Amino acid sequence: MKKSIFKTLTIAFILGIVLVACEKNEEELQDEQLQELQETPTKNAKYVDELDQTSYEVAKIQKDGHEYHFIALGDEDEMIVAETLYGNASKNAEESLHSIEQSPFNLFIALTSNSVSIPERVAKTAKGSELQQSGRNIETSGVLLEIKDPNYSESIDQKACYDIGSTDFRNIYCGGVPVTSTPTDIRYCDDGLWYSLTRSSIYGGDWKELDDTYTRTNVVCGLTRLQFYAWENTASWPFSDWKWVLKYQVDLPNGYWYYYYYTSTNTERQVKRTRPTSSGSFRAYTRFY
Repeated sequence: MKKSIFKTLTIAFILGIVLVACEKNEEELQDEQLQELQETPTKNAKYVDELDQTSYEVAKIQKDGHEYHFIALGDEDEMIVAETLYGNASKNAEESLHSIEQSPFNLFIALTSNSVSIPERVAKTAKGSELQQSGRNIETSGVLLEIKDPNYSESIDQKACYDIGSTDFRNIYCGGVPVTSTPTDIRYCDDGLWYSLTRSSIYGGDWKELDDTYTRTNVVCGLTRLQFYAWENTASWPFSDWKWVLKYQVDLPNGYWYYYYYTSTNTERQVKRTRPTSSGSFRAYTRFY
């Protein structure tokens, strides 16, 4: 009797292992099928021009002529960091203080004192044990955090049609020429005056799946609409309907603007700049990495 029970338990255990292995193989097969189904963007690809997620500002910080806006996208960890210049920093066309190696969390830590609590959405962009090591508290109220510069003064240049010029834009904002790209770091320097421009994560004629995007824009009068797109499947499994999905857009007035788009999802990406009021022009730098 005991031998019979033992034999039954052994068979059940083996069957359990087989079932788990089958489930794992099925999941891996589905992942492979998903990868195979991902289409490459074409010239006739369709666009979804309605924003697919909400956005809201969680922090605004002014420091030493640089103004930063931390903007949460959706419900996960996607975030926009916008930077513009004011006062002497604008007058002198200073370079950004924000490095692309910095996450929104790292930037927030660098800009604020240890006593300032970190907005929950900014805290989500911390890597590993960074949050714990910072010793900062997390602010969960969702109320906009504002830290103003008592010496803030809007530059006269921002009130007029200010154009940094092709040479200075190329040397200051593009880092000089030639602008060198790699498959994992794609850069475009468009230092001429533009009225409409689209840049994509293409290297050597092939589309590349990247996550983060960095833009610099000198708006010369009028408004420039800046739009970030991601190549996504808009249908539910097992169906496939790939389109360019609008993730975030903003209308930029005259001045210098830096926009960083952070996400943990790798896919083909695209940035569009247009003029919604058909006035003014712009110079542009775009980087996919």
